[in-house]
Amino acid sequence: MKLNKYIHSKMLEVEYEALPWTEEDIEDWITDWYMDTFQEVGCDGDMDKPRGPPMWLAGPRWYDRRKRIMEEAKAAEEKAAKDKENEV
Repeated sequence: MKLNKYIHSKMLEVEYEALPWTEEDIEDWITDWYMDTFQEVGCDGDMDKPRGPPMWLAGPRWYDRRKRIMEEAKAAEEKAAKDKENEV
């Protein structure tokens, strides 16, 4: 279970109502916190940019790859169909 889903379910248990935040909002909070807390260390030891969170904490999951590929293919088909309509 992703951390954002766990937090969202725990918040629902306490509130007993629908929350104004989604699982995606909570994942954004986790990502922002992680990037504020941890920095990318360069080869020369400079800490110059924020480091993205690991996959287990936030972000796309490896098992969502099939879904993502299908969505990209559908978007490409729609774009091709739109381009074809514009040509005629």
